[in-house]
Amino acid sequence: MLSKQQLSFVRALHQKKFRQMYGKFLVEGDKPVRELLASGFKIDAIYSVSKWGFAKELVNNPQFEHFTVSETELERLSTLENPNQVIAVANMINRELPAPNNLTGLYLACDNLNDPGNAGTIIRLADWFGLSGVIFSENSVDIYNPKVVSAAKGSLFRVNCYYASLPGFFAENTGLPVYGTFMDGADIYSEKLSSTGIIVIGNEANGISNELLPYIQHRIAIPSFGKAESLNAGVAAGIVISEFKRRQV
Repeated sequence: MLSKQQLSFVRALHQKKFRQMYGKFLVEGDKPVRELLASGFKIDAIYSVSKWGFAKELVNNPQFEHFTVSETELERLSTLENPNQVIAVANMINRELPAPNNLTGLYLACDNLNDPGNAGTIIRLADWFGLSGVIFSENSVDIYNPKVVSAAKGSLFRVNCYYASLPGFFAENTGLPVYGTFMDGADIYSEKLSSTGIIVIGNEANGISNELLPYIQHRIAIPSFGKAESLNAGVAAGIVISEFKRRQV
């Protein structure tokens, strides 16, 4: 049976202020926890029901504690209405950006991205397409939010994610071309695209903020062939990245 202290601590990690205070976050569900176990992230504890298929592999593992819990206890620990067998407590990794003008490859920069589902999707896209990293503005969603972790489907453990003041970041890093997504930009399917660069994805409601406009060298757009007003930020990012990568094949 879980102690009140264990329950209280895990439930505290549902909130951003406690995740930041302790430098820890939750990973929920069979596949995400298996992905976590295969990653370089340090794990503090795993809480699973007895029927979890991987539980026997963790017996006497010296690297973390493993607790067998009841279905009811798992529900009390979880952020989900229907938790899937297991929850892990892992330690955050706070990555530092490479030194100015030492960036190579293709990056995404997310400007004031608020939606956890979009953030998780974008991290998963970066993993799928092999991007060099994702840079989030300082006031974007917390990548260790349980909803982001869930939407990323294990990709959070493989993708280099950073936080930065984007105006300062662009002022210091002038070696790569910067592309911004706009409704009135040039057609991405006919625009010349570089194999390296930084693609800026704006806020879901307001687009790219005015303070970043001076740093955008290429304004691009996904042409519309129907009547939809706009695209979800995660969907738009997927289309744009795919087109960049298609040119490299």
